[in-house]
Formats: sequence, C-alpha cells, structure tokens
Amino acid sequence: MELDKIRKGDKSQLDLIYNSYQAGFMSWILKLYHCSTDDAREVYHYAVVTFYENVISAKLKVLNCSIKTYLFAIGRNKYLEILKAQKKFDQKCNEGTLIDLPEVQKTDALLREQQLDCIESGLEKLGEPGRTILELYYYHGKSMEEIAELLHYKNSATAKNLKYKCLNRLKKIVEDEQKLSLSNYYEC
Repeated sequence: MELDKIRKGDKSQLDLIYNSYQAGFMSWILKLYHCSTDDAREVYHYAVVTFYENVISAKLKVLNCSIKTYLFAIGRNKYLEILKAQKKFDQKCNEGTLIDLPEVQKTDALLREQQLDCIESGLEKLGEPGRTILELYYYHGKSMEEIAELLHYKNSATAKNLKYKCLNRLKKIVEDEQKLSLSNYYEC
C-alpha cells in the first residue's frame, strides 16, 4: 500500500503519486477556477506536501477515498482559502477610500460588508455540493450546462434544480443568521 511505503521513507512512491496526478489536477483547477498556471502549480505542490505530511505524521492512517480525490480536495480548499484571503485584502484596500465619503455611504458600505460576510458564512454552512454550485454560477459566471459537465451531473436541468434548492437553503441560513445577529445587537 502506498501510505505504508511513504511512511517507511520510500520517496519513489511519493514521486509516482506526484507525477501521476499533476496533469489532471492542473487541467481541473485551471478549468474550474480560471487561475494562473503558477497559482495552480503552487496549489498542487501544497496539496502533495500536505498529503505527505499527513501520512508521515499519521494524521492520515487510512484513506477512505482515492489519493486523487484526497489531493484534489486539499487543492480545492487551499485555492478557496487563497481566494478568500485575496477578497479580504481587496476589501481592506477599498475601505481606505471610505474615509473621505459621507457618513451615510460609510454605513451603507458597512451594511453591505456585513451582508457579504453573512452570505460567505452561509455558504460555509451550506456545504457541498451546494457551495460549489452557487460559487460556479454566481462567482465564476458558469452556465448550467458548464456546471453539469464540471460536476458530472446528468444534464443542466439537474444542475439547475440543485442550484434552486441550494439557493433556497442559503437564503434560509442567511435569514437565520441575520435574525440571530439582530437579536444579539438588541441584547447589548
């Protein structure tokens, strides 16, 4: 088994894994997120290093999926983490321009930022595949046909139906969070 060989120090096994999945990973992440080749390569390196560290440290004792699935999941999570950090950085840069704006616009911007944070938190709570479907549709502008193909659904109608259900669940999650936020505000 590959994991045992890696634990025993067999670097050739890690090289084999690295080379076996690199092309597929690069193609997948470039198509899905339209990131740069350098970013895709960096995320893949990170995924393989994380896999290796998890095997060596015994965090990963038994693999319940394929190595490919494990690497792709690590890579996807890392790239979304990078996107989230970039988004926060961009927001912080834009906040600097709010200093000269009237107070009403500052309040509107803060309210909008709170709403976006609430939606982002709701997406995290929504889970998969809902989060991915909504991100592909709203953030990346993918069509239902493209989403069905990327996520291996039967057809675009299936993807559209799932998007509708996920969007309704997200709305409910966001509404509940906003109600909770308001009740906490008035308790102060």
